[in-house]
Amino acid sequence: MENNPAQAMTLDDKVRSWICKIIFIVTSCLYLYTAGFGSMDEMIQRCVLILVAGFAVFLTKPITFGKDKRRNTLTRTLDWVFALAMVATCVYIMVVWPDRSVSTRAKPMADSVIGTIMIAVLLLATYKTTGWPLVITCVVFLIYALVGPYMPGFLGHKGYTWTRIAETMYVSTQSIFGVPAGIAATYIVCFVIFGSFLETFGAGQWFVDIAFAGAGRFRGGPAKTAIASSALMGMISGSPAANVVTTGTFTIPLMKRMGFKPHTAGAVEAVASTGGQMMPPIMGAAAFIMADVIGVSYLTIAKAALIPSVLYYLTLLAIIHLEAVSKNMGTLPPELVPSAASVLRRLYYLFPLVFLITILLMGRSVIACAYYGTVCIVILSMIRSETRFTFKRLCGALELSAKNAMMVSSCCACAGIIIGVISLTGIGYKFINVITALAGSNLLLLMAMLMVTCIILGMGVPTAPAYIIVATLGAPALMKAGVPIIAAHMFVYFYAILSVITPPVCLAAFAGAAIAETNAMKTGVTAMKLGIVAFIIPFMFVFEPALLMQGSTTEIATAFASALIGVIGIASGMQNWLLVRCRLWERALLLASGLMLIFPGLITDTIGLSSLLIVLFAQRLRKGGSPIAAA
Repeated sequence: MENNPAQAMTLDDKVRSWICKIIFIVTSCLYLYTAGFGSMDEMIQRCVLILVAGFAVFLTKPITFGKDKRRNTLTRTLDWVFALAMVATCVYIMVVWPDRSVSTRAKPMADSVIGTIMIAVLLLATYKTTGWPLVITCVVFLIYALVGPYMPGFLGHKGYTWTRIAETMYVSTQSIFGVPAGIAATYIVCFVIFGSFLETFGAGQWFVDIAFAGAGRFRGGPAKTAIASSALMGMISGSPAANVVTTGTFTIPLMKRMGFKPHTAGAVEAVASTGGQMMPPIMGAAAFIMADVIGVSYLTIAKAALIPSVLYYLTLLAIIHLEAVSKNMGTLPPELVPSAASVLRRLYYLFPLVFLITILLMGRSVIACAYYGTVCIVILSMIRSETRFTFKRLCGALELSAKNAMMVSSCCACAGIIIGVISLTGIGYKFINVITALAGSNLLLLMAMLMVTCIILGMGVPTAPAYIIVATLGAPALMKAGVPIIAAHMFVYFYAILSVITPPVCLAAFAGAAIAETNAMKTGVTAMKLGIVAFIIPFMFVFEPALLMQGSTTEIATAFASALIGVIGIASGMQNWLLVRCRLWERALLLASGLMLIFPGLITDTIGLSSLLIVLFAQRLRKGGSPIAAA
């Protein structure tokens, strides 16, 4: 028996490593080729990605036991058994799919047995990549499909045998190999490749350096640096928690050194990393899913997300600035601030993103843009010897691409199970009818109920599958109430993302707390407080579509200006500081004025601005100085 997985690599470990390395490189090449020169058969393309993801998960995340995570011959054998079971089930569906799709020649018993194996290994693979939340949700939905006749009220349905359920989940394009897996095998994997090549190219470090150079000389510099670098990195990482671990390693210790409390430092990084999923032009992976679900161009989604994401980060910056001013914090040490010249010399790192946005605006498909953006990175790397893609670095980038796609691929396939059960049982339509009946004609109540639902369903689930789940249940309820389709989907999208900073299951905050070495739940509560505007804005853009860039230029500009002043009021109220420490009535008035300024309407804007000016004048007089200068 072996004592510890940290010991010298065994022959089995070496074999696993080389097999996965080769498979990762070949898979990335395959999907990069299909992005540039045409796709495979739809089902084959989905099966290959799930096969690779599942196979690699079991070999790279081995089964262990005991507190010291020991492995022995049995656990190693089980790793291979599960990995090969994933291969066999995916190969089977690829072989039989032509018959199943063009004729009625079905083999329900064989399909059911192999489908059961597929469901089991897929759930296990998802557990090994993201933990229990998504797995438990899937199991609950599968049980619900079985026990329908015994469920009360609107939850009841006729019920299905396991044979029918397993067959539907497996031999269908409505479940495991459905839309989520299809989007993962097209849009998501292509942009994961683009992001991995950008990271290998060295753009990630440049993003951090430009943030240090831009914000490091200001009060609260480390926190402002964390916000800027995490926003840039979060767009391409696709995972808030992963982004916290990447950039937080540098920024969180710096924030602690400059006087931020540990839980605040961890929370700032968590909130900043989470916002990257909302920030154009890339917005993680879920934005591509939204574009496909709604049936609009990706640029339409990016345009709609621009103002809400800008308000999100401006609020966070304002809160951090007020925190730094109120505690008289200093700036970053000069030796840690890169010179403007050194940053500008590497401005070419920005070119791939500019190129990507340009060809998107020219009307090229999203997949083609990811392909050409990746090719652009390789060509651009030839400028300098330290960035050049040698054969070894190229293989490393391809390997990293498939590794990064591994988690989202298995999770999207797993989310397909939930979609399949919703479709099979009709619970989605019943849920919409019940929640709209409970809310009646009160749209505000309906949105509040959906907000809670989306946060609960999104807890512990990566952004892409979380959006898929909440879009299936929540967005149709809003559309039924008359909310425009983009506003409805953006509403549920925001709250699916915000689940990672909402206690009790706030994965991004937990990651920040681990680096900051502080209490995880306290970090989560602080993160929720720092991201408070993100919980408010979705309500506002449902009532004011101009915040989603819907309407005339004047309407959009007015709505943005009003909301911009409003978030300053909210930030000041949250931090209990504007020019000086707030009195109780000033803090209440600041919070109220901020909400009124974000909420659309001339009357609310007038009242909100007047209230804000009253507090500003009062504080200016108390601090000493001219109230006219304060205005």
